[in-house]
Amino acid sequence: MNMKKTISILCLIIFCLCLTACDRSITNESNQSDRYETPKSVSMEQTNEGDSSETLTMIDLRLTVGNKVFSAKFYENQTTRTLVELLPLTIDMSELNGNEKYYYLSNKLPSASEQPGEIHAGDIMLYGDDCLVIFYKTFSSSYQYTRLGYVEDADSFSQAIGDGTTKVTFDLGRHEKNQGE
Repeated sequence: MNMKKTISILCLIIFCLCLTACDRSITNESNQSDRYETPKSVSMEQTNEGDSSETLTMIDLRLTVGNKVFSAKFYENQTTRTLVELLPLTIDMSELNGNEKYYYLSNKLPSASEQPGEIHAGDIMLYGDDCLVIFYKTFSSSYQYTRLGYVEDADSFSQAIGDGTTKVTFDLGRHEKNQGE
């Protein structure tokens, strides 16, 4: 009798551990904030109870492609602070691999490269220390990038970006709605 009770308790403990180890990746991937890992630059904020909690500081950005304006977010980090000093920036971004647009900046930026594994449509990253990249398709990659931010409406952005070289303007601020719709 004692053995059955011990086995039942052990099974219950194992079941509870399995439930807590479930991965969040099975949640709705269309939720933009869940699709992105928190970058290493996170600020700590004190709550009223004295507990500290992580909050992600973001910089509002506007990307213009043709006559459409897209809201985007930059993570608050050394790389984006340096890039923001160059804004507004209008550049002709070249096509690469049918999934990204890139542009080599004349200035080198500080970088904190990591291998993201999966890259999502809308991701804005830095390759090396001078290549600004915007991805418009989701795929896996073994390359290393510095995370800069993301376009909030990646699906519409992917449709607007088009083939070949594309003129893109980066500017500070938030635009509430896509123009030209």
